[in-house]
Amino acid sequence: MKKLIPLLLITLSVSVMAQHHHHGNYGRNWQSNPNWWIAPVMIGGVIGYELNRQQQVIIQQPPVVVQQPPIIYTPQPQPMIQQPPLGYHWQEMIDPVTSQRKIVLVPN
Repeated sequence: MKKLIPLLLITLSVSVMAQHHHHGNYGRNWQSNPNWWIAPVMIGGVIGYELNRQQQVIIQQPPVVVQQPPIIYTPQPQPMIQQPPLGYHWQEMIDPVTSQRKIVLVPN
């Protein structure tokens, strides 16, 4: 749309310059003035320059995302486990809340 308006203006200005004066001679004739072409060429040059001018390019840098590395805890070695009482045994389980391995006393 931006380029359509200047193109229409150029077309109209050229068609106006090409029309013959049917209503008499007003003392000016395109044949009597050898510089009749200067104004349309200047207008066309300005319009052509505006159409072909480089638009400013804005490059937006992507955002920088800084993530902290996950902290991994290794459990400390368990001390020697004593014998469980009668009717119980030791069982290793993973805590569903903290995802840590635990050794618990479970009935037989």
